[in-house]
Amino acid sequence: MKTETLPVPAQDDERRRTAIAAAVERLRRGEVVAIPTETVYGLAALPDFEPTLRAVKGREAGKAVTWAVASREAAERLVDLSALGPQKLARRFWPGPLTLVLPRRNGGAGTLGVRVPGHAVALALLEAIGTPLLLTSANKSGEGDARSAAEVVAALDGAIPLVLDAGPSQLGQPSTVVSFIQSRPIVHREGVIDRGMVQRTAARFVLLVCSGNTCRSPMAEGLLRKMWAARLGVKPEQLLEHGGFVMSAGLGAAPGLRASEEAVDLLAPRGVDLNAHRSQPLRVELVRAADLVLTMTDNHRRAVIAGLPEAEQKAELLDPDGEDIPDPMGAGIDAYREALSRIERALSRRVERLAG
Repeated sequence: MKTETLPVPAQDDERRRTAIAAAVERLRRGEVVAIPTETVYGLAALPDFEPTLRAVKGREAGKAVTWAVASREAAERLVDLSALGPQKLARRFWPGPLTLVLPRRNGGAGTLGVRVPGHAVALALLEAIGTPLLLTSANKSGEGDARSAAEVVAALDGAIPLVLDAGPSQLGQPSTVVSFIQSRPIVHREGVIDRGMVQRTAARFVLLVCSGNTCRSPMAEGLLRKMWAARLGVKPEQLLEHGGFVMSAGLGAAPGLRASEEAVDLLAPRGVDLNAHRSQPLRVELVRAADLVLTMTDNHRRAVIAGLPEAEQKAELLDPDGEDIPDPMGAGIDAYREALSRIERALSRRVERLAG
């Protein structure tokens, strides 16, 4: 058997539909077809013909194979995407170069690696065949990835019947593979999406808001970071990699101001150093990105919602009882102590839910 190469144009026209139909026919017969993706070329097969795919690839039975689907909704029928971290990654990077390894749905044992490719031809094929496809890189195990149809043929000529040729792969490196241990993203393979981007995107982002971002919200930020990390059993500087991210801002803040002396002095005995803090004004982009916005007063909360009405579902008073925490600025050290005490009590009631 000689491998056939079918050119597939980028635009949706009769030639592309004919090529897709030829691939669908081969796949339904239980054959393996090489297809383009935005990362590298891949070998595709229907799930019932996994042994055939493994034989072509030379992959041992114990090594997982990715499932490719046409949409996030299709992925949700296969795996549990309900947790915040996977949800955020899927929204941000699908379709695209991300494989999520998640628990199977409907009580199925184990996990599946699932991906929504960011390539028009791959998506058109998935939509045409109407079912998930197994997808692995189009090469023999242990050999280099194929970034063009010609490289696929050089590696697998005669081993597969068909290659869909859509030109060189746009990205030229494999997808990033991520699983989760509770809220912590585990990057098994770095691709186009690097580890830091995965961590920042997947983390639960809590934004603390006051007026000037020099006393109440910096104290709350420093305390929450420490308490949340302690609840997870890690150091504060490790919070991001374990799924948490904390920031503060002020509705009327001037940029670049230091935390007040009183805030710095009161937090130091608690092991929180505010010397590096610099104030920042609240921006709509921060509110939009946050998963939870905690404000010191109800006026702050109302101002946040006025600036971004869609934030109403995530903007709350820091105090779970709905009490304002007054501004201690200029009122003396006792007012700072009272504000800090109330912030600490409020955070202690919230942190368990955040870390859960």
